[in-house]
Amino acid sequence: MGTFMGYPAGFGAAPGAAEPPTLRVTGVGEAEVAPDTARITLGFTTRAPQAAAAYEQTAAALNRVVQALMQAGLGAEQMQTQEVALNPVYERLREEGESKLLGYEATATLAVTLRDLARVGAVIDLAVSAGANRVDGVQFMVQDRARAEAAALAQAVQDAQRQAAVLAQSLGVALGPVREVEAEGVPGPAPFVTRMAAEGLPVLPGQLTVVRSVRVAYQIYQPKPV
Repeated sequence: MGTFMGYPAGFGAAPGAAEPPTLRVTGVGEAEVAPDTARITLGFTTRAPQAAAAYEQTAAALNRVVQALMQAGLGAEQMQTQEVALNPVYERLREEGESKLLGYEATATLAVTLRDLARVGAVIDLAVSAGANRVDGVQFMVQDRARAEAAALAQAVQDAQRQAAVLAQSLGVALGPVREVEAEGVPGPAPFVTRMAAEGLPVLPGQLTVVRSVRVAYQIYQPKPV
């Protein structure tokens, strides 16, 4: 994408003009990178007639999973309880227009972070066997993305240079020096999330895309007649 900013035809500076004409372009670059981190979100849901019973059963299941994962070699720093909730469960009675209390539902989620992606499937199987009754998703991420970002940024600069050359030729102007460069902040690669459909389902991390963009302003001038 390019934008011309400057003087009208002839590119003559108006009296008192402070800025020479410029051509601004935005280049975009991408780089593929393999994820190096996985975050598994495990869920626990229990219903019981009494609130205390629902809460205790959910807590017991979560504790069993934590102990099983620690026995398998995971550290406490790799696990984080993200949500704990306890809510009443009602049945709506259509005839009376009222609600009947059926019991209570306790839920909890546990996030497990792995750097060894080869263990994702085994960790999920172990957690389900130990008491997790939901697998809310596996999120693949990139922690060390410096090299991929550098490659994407270099590609973005090349893209900006190509755009500027094409636009300058089409406009019949010559490119001068770079007047301004701004590397625009772009969020990290969008995490890839997969949901488990069945126990033992293969979990493939695939590739993530790092995107960077850069805005470049070139000074332009009218070439001298040959």
